[in-house]
Amino acid sequence: MDNKNLAIKIAPFIIAILLVLAVFAVRAETINLGGITNSSQKALYQDDSGMPYFTEIDSYYNYRLTENYLKNGQLGDTVVNGTSWDSLSTSPNGREVNYQPIIVILAALVYKFVNMFGSVSLTQVAFWLGPIIGSLAVLPAFYIVRRATGNTWGAIVAGVIAGAAPAYFSHTYGGFFDTDMFNVLLPLMIVVFLTESVYASKPLFKGLYAGIASLFLGLFALSWSGYTYMVLLTFGTLILFIPISYIMDKKDGKDLSNKKQWLKNNPATLPLVVFIILSIIILALTVGSSMFESITTVLGSATSLQSATAGTAYPNVYVSVGELQIPQVIDVANQSGGLFSLLYAVAALFLMGYVLRKKPVNKDKKDETEEKTETIEDKKPRNRRYTPKTKKAEEVMHHEDVFKPGRYELTSKEKYNNLFLYVLTLLWILGIAIMLTQGTRFIEQFAVPVALLSGLFVGIMVKYIDLKTENYSYVALIAAILVLLAVVSPLYADHLASSQAVGSTNDDMYNTLTWIKANTSQDTVLASWWDFGHLFTAVADRQVVFDGGSQNNMRAYWIGNALTSTDEAKSAGILRMLANSGEDASNTLDLYTNNTEKTVEILNAILPMDRTEANSALTGTYGLSQQEANSVLDLTHPAKVKPVNLILSSDMLSKAAWWSYFGSWDFKNQNSTHYSYYPSQSNIENINGREFTLGMDNGVIGVSSPTNETNGSTMTFAYVDQSKLNKSLNMSTLEDKQRMSKELSDGTGNTLLKPHKLIVVENNQLTEKIVNNNSNMSIMAIHQNDGSYFTVLFDSHLEESLFTKLYLKSGLNVTRFNMTHSEPGISVWDVSEYANTTANSTTNSSTNGTNVQTNTST
Repeated sequence: MDNKNLAIKIAPFIIAILLVLAVFAVRAETINLGGITNSSQKALYQDDSGMPYFTEIDSYYNYRLTENYLKNGQLGDTVVNGTSWDSLSTSPNGREVNYQPIIVILAALVYKFVNMFGSVSLTQVAFWLGPIIGSLAVLPAFYIVRRATGNTWGAIVAGVIAGAAPAYFSHTYGGFFDTDMFNVLLPLMIVVFLTESVYASKPLFKGLYAGIASLFLGLFALSWSGYTYMVLLTFGTLILFIPISYIMDKKDGKDLSNKKQWLKNNPATLPLVVFIILSIIILALTVGSSMFESITTVLGSATSLQSATAGTAYPNVYVSVGELQIPQVIDVANQSGGLFSLLYAVAALFLMGYVLRKKPVNKDKKDETEEKTETIEDKKPRNRRYTPKTKKAEEVMHHEDVFKPGRYELTSKEKYNNLFLYVLTLLWILGIAIMLTQGTRFIEQFAVPVALLSGLFVGIMVKYIDLKTENYSYVALIAAILVLLAVVSPLYADHLASSQAVGSTNDDMYNTLTWIKANTSQDTVLASWWDFGHLFTAVADRQVVFDGGSQNNMRAYWIGNALTSTDEAKSAGILRMLANSGEDASNTLDLYTNNTEKTVEILNAILPMDRTEANSALTGTYGLSQQEANSVLDLTHPAKVKPVNLILSSDMLSKAAWWSYFGSWDFKNQNSTHYSYYPSQSNIENINGREFTLGMDNGVIGVSSPTNETNGSTMTFAYVDQSKLNKSLNMSTLEDKQRMSKELSDGTGNTLLKPHKLIVVENNQLTEKIVNNNSNMSIMAIHQNDGSYFTVLFDSHLEESLFTKLYLKSGLNVTRFNMTHSEPGISVWDVSEYANTTANSTTNSSTNGTNVQTNTST
C-alpha cells in the first residue's frame, strides 16, 4: 500500500482524534475562570491549591462519595443494618446510599492510577474526568455515521454535535463532576454494538456484538438513574424492526411464503433474542428488581413529571428546578446542537424514509451497471479521482476516463441496515421529544439522536452530490458549508459558556464551612435552602436538613415557612423539629388527623410553644389523647436536641421567590404566592445639585434631602413604576435622572412610587419608617463604607420575615438566633431551640453596619 492510499485510510481516525481534542480544549477553558477579569477576585474562586471550585454543587456529593469509597471501600460513610449509609444527608438519621456507583469507582481508579506516577489530588481528578469522558462521545457517533454512510463529512457533524451539544457540554466541562458525563457516551456505545450485531453476517458475530451491547446497557444502569429509557428504546427498536422489515420486504416484492425461514434470516432476529435475554440477566444482577420500578418511573415522568408531588398535599418542589422548566422550541434547538443541526435531523428522517421506499438493487446488477457506465464514450472526461468498483471498470478506466452521474441506491443488505438505524433514531427522537414537555433536563438525551440524524443527513447529501457532480472541489465546498452550518453554532456557544464559567462557590463560603467544622460539635445540623446541601456535607462534615437529593418533600415547605415567618419562636421550633425528627412529626400527626391541612395547622400552632403549652393545645383544642399527644411532642419538643446552625447567604435573596412560595403554601387551595427581594449596588452621582443614587437592577432611586423624612437619614428613597419603563422612562439617560431626582425632591411627576416601609442603615444605625400604606413594596438602603449604596426592593410581606430580620437587619431585636460567624455575603446563626436557652442578641435600635454590609454583598 502506497503512502497516499495509507493516508486516505487513516485520515478518518486522525480526524476523529482531532475532534476529540478540539471539544476537550473548549471544555478545558473553565480552568481559566474567564468570567472573572479581576485577578484578585479570581483567587476568591480558587481553592488553596489554585484549582477552581467545582462549577456545579452536585459535584460535591460525588466527590464526598468518592472520598468515602477510597477510605472505606463503600459509597457511604458508615454501615447501618448491613446497608451502606450516608449519615450526613437528611436529618436526623441520614439515608441509604442508593446511588449509581460507576462515577465513584471510575474516579477512584483514575485517582489511584495517576498517583502511581506522581501526586495528583482527588479534586484535580474530579475536575477533569467530566471533560475527558464527555469528549470521548465524539468517537462512537463519528463511527456510527461513517459506518452507515461511508462518508467522513457526515461523521464529523455527528461527532461534533454528540460531543459539543450545549446541553451535554454544560454538564461535562471542567469542574462538573456528575453522572451526566455518561449520558451520551454510553448510549452511543450501546448503539455501536447493537447496530453492528444487525449488520454482521455471521451468527457468531451477531451474538457477540449483541452481548457487548447488553454489557454496555448494564454499565449504563450503574452510571445513571435514567438508564431505563435506553432499555425501552433498544427493546422497542428490535421488536418493531421485525414487523416493519416484513412490511418493507412485502412492498419490495420478496417471497414471504415461508415466514419461519424469513424470520430466521432476518438480520435482527438473533440480536433481538441475545440482547434482550442477556440484558435482562445483566440488569437483574446489577440493579435487581428496581429495574421495573425505574421503567415505571420513566414512563410516568414522560407525561406527569410537572404534576408530581411528594405524595402529600405539600407543594411540588420540582417546579422550582431550572432543569424541569418546560423549554421553548428555540431552546431545544440551541441546546441540542443548534438550529441547523435540528433542521438536518428532521430532514434526515424524511430523506431516509424516501430512500427506504425504493426497491433494493441487486449487488451484481449494480456492479454491471457501473461497468457499463464506465464504457460509455460520449461522456466528458473526469477531472477528479475515481475509484473503480470492479476489475473490468478498472481496465476500462485506463482507456476511457469518463463520468456519468450515478443514482443513490441501496442493496438489500444496505436497506436492512439503514432501516434499523432509521427505526432506532425515529423512536429515539420522538420519545425524548415527548419527555421534553416535562422539562429542559431531557434536552441532553434529545441531542444524541439529533447528532446521529444530522450526521446521516450530511453524509447522505454529500454522497448524493458526489454521485451527481463531476468536480470534487465543488462537492467538497458544499460538504464544508453543510458541516460549518451545523457545528459553528454549538462550538461557539460552548466557548462562551466555558470561557465565562465561574465556580459554584468561593472562599467565603468555603471558609464559613471550615469554620463550622472546626468550631461546632459533630452532631450539629446545618439548615438552609436545599441547593447548597451537598457542599455543606462535603466541606463542613455536618449533617444537613435537606439537600439536592431530598428536596422534593415536606421539608421545602417547612424551611420556607421558617424563613418567611414573622414569628422567630415558630421558626426556631420548625428547625428544632426538622433537625431532631425530620418528617416523623408530620407523618405521625397525619395518622391521627387523616388530613395534612389539619396537621400543618396544628404544627404551626404548637411549634412556637413550650412543651407544656403544646400539650394543652393538643389534648384540649385539637382533641388528641394524652398518648397521641406524647407521641407527637416527643418529635416536635424532644428532651434532648441536636445543635442547629442556620446558614444564610446572598444567593438566597434571588431565591426568595421560591422559598417564600413554598413557605407560604395554602394547603386548602393548593396554591401560593411568590415574594421576592431585588438587590442592587449603586454609586452616588450629582444630579440637580443633589446626591443621587440609582439601582439599575431594581429601580430604587435615592436623593439627598434637607428634610428629616427618614428619621435621621440624609437620603430619601422611592422606586420606579415598572409600567413606565421603556414608555416614558429609560432610567439611563441624564434627562431621565434629572426628572426622577426632581420628582423625588418636590413630588412633581408620576414615574416613582413611595415604598410601604423604608429601612435605612447609615453610620451603623438602622432606622425604619412606614412611608406609604398603599404600597406593597418596601425598600432597604445600606450606606456602605465607600460611599455607595446597597439597596433592596422587596415585597412588604417579607418586612418582618425571619430572613429580613437576620440577613438584612443583622439580627436586630431577635432573641432565638445568635450570629456566630460571618463572611462576605454569608452569616451563620446558632438556633436557640427552646426559649430558656436564649441566644445572645442585639436588642437596641442600632445595628452593626459592618455585618449588614457583609451580609448583603454579592
